[in-house]
Formats: sequence, structure tokens, C-alpha cells
Amino acid sequence: MDQQYSIINQCLQLLKQSDMPTIKKLRVEIQLIQMKRLLLNDALTNEVVRGSCGEDVFEGLLSQMRRICGEGSHGDALTDLMERIGGMLTVLGGEHVHH
Repeated sequence: MDQQYSIINQCLQLLKQSDMPTIKKLRVEIQLIQMKRLLLNDALTNEVVRGSCGEDVFEGLLSQMRRICGEGSHGDALTDLMERIGGMLTVLGGEHVHH
């Protein structure tokens, strides 16, 4: 879990340094922060953290962030990133989160 948390922090750092338009940066940042919040949820099962949202999934997210922030590629790449984060949020949020 610590590894996933640290990867999200790296993603946020990359985002800060990127030349992405501010509004898009904020959208991604909000989703990443929400993911951090979900990771801190005690109700998360090991199955979720190791399985469907394991470290490899987070590593994939990080390399996608590096690509987008490094090359300055936007448009489709950003849409893919948002979809990926959205999917991860769904898995992490699952039915464990009670509002």
C-alpha cells in the first residue's frame, strides 16, 4: 500500500512540473488526490490492493504520467489517462466506501 501511495505522490510531482493546461492539470490532480484518500481507507481489502489495483497497475499509471508530462502530449493521451484513473478509482472505491 505504501508503494501505491508513493507512486501517486510521484504522479502529482510530475503533474506539477508538466506544461499541461492548468484546468487539465487540476482535473488530474483532483482524481489523484481522491485516489490517495481511497488508499488510506482502512476498509480496503488486501485483495484489491494486491490484485485489481496492485503495484503493477500503479506502475503503469506512473509510466503513462511520465509520457504525458514529459512529451507534453495531450488530447487522446490525456483522455486515456483520465479513463485509467477513473477505472482505478472505481476499483478502489468499490462498495467499501460509505458516504
